[in-house]
Amino acid sequence: MVQIEAKITEKKPDGSVGRTVVITKETFIGRENCELSYPQDQLLSARHASLVVREGKLLLRDQGSQNGSFVRQRQDSELSPGDIFLLGRELFRFTTQSLDEAQGKNAAQGTVMWSGPPKLQKGPVTAKLEHIKLNGEIVAEFKLEKPETTLGRTTGELIFADDHYMSGTHARIVAQPGRFVLQDMRSRNGVYRRVRDEVELADGDEFFMGEQLFRVEVKTLE
Repeated sequence: MVQIEAKITEKKPDGSVGRTVVITKETFIGRENCELSYPQDQLLSARHASLVVREGKLLLRDQGSQNGSFVRQRQDSELSPGDIFLLGRELFRFTTQSLDEAQGKNAAQGTVMWSGPPKLQKGPVTAKLEHIKLNGEIVAEFKLEKPETTLGRTTGELIFADDHYMSGTHARIVAQPGRFVLQDMRSRNGVYRRVRDEVELADGDEFFMGEQLFRVEVKTLE
């Protein structure tokens, strides 16, 4: 079995670094009673997430936290219904519905209704983004009706001019047959996907929870 050495390093808002922790056992991050505790961070749950090395992999598991754990996307990735991601300070939830189902239910009214959580269909689908708060409350809804939908601070179909953490052209959602792909347009602050349960971390990955940001180091041992 491959043996690895895994570390995480705190990244500060000013660009400096804090503690580096070697992951030798299951390591918890949270507001209290954790190996990495941040009692002043009110966005963290008491035991928010944990890291563990298992079968030669470094795994991040969200411990059912209220506000979630997020990993920076390093390559284009497919969106699944219910996925949540962060651009700048804006939080979005992706939802789909089969086109046949949507049209069948609402032909009489001429209106498309959304039921959830739907499963991604192999056939034609309609999709939307829900702009949400941390508690899941919907702020606004945007239909994804074009082959490509760009989000940014100054350019795109969806513009968020007041979010200075968002790049001018930040991200794009591309509609492909039966699926939708989320692309980072070389944004300064990245695209962060919320962890549904457990995810493998690779060398160079970044993740955050609450107001804490970390960088990952993974080295294969000879």
